[in-house]
Amino acid sequence: SSPLPKPTPSLTIVNQNSSFPIIEVSLVGYKFENLNITSGISKTFQLSNGINEGKFTIVTVQIIISCGRQMPLKRNTIIEFSDSNPTITIVDSKPDDTTPMNCGDAVIKS
Repeated sequence: SSPLPKPTPSLTIVNQNSSFPIIEVSLVGYKFENLNITSGISKTFQLSNGINEGKFTIVTVQIIISCGRQMPLKRNTIIEFSDSNPTITIVDSKPDDTTPMNCGDAVIKS
């Protein structure tokens, strides 16, 4: 019997409570643009071409957050695709602050 094909890896991006939407997600071989992942929303991306042709399972993912009229905010994180389908969560680092959220407060939850 032939070996089972590896399942398609996926990556889930969660905007837990950032007032500023996630507009782009990129990693080696992939770029997902024109997104609008707003507060409380998650989106899963199927990485149908695999990851790095299977050579590496540790990759850097860049998340771009819209800051309205300001320059977009870029956040990078390193994730491992071993057997799991990782999730990256963006949070407001100062959720109890009563003033409107600053774009720079959008961080990747560790």
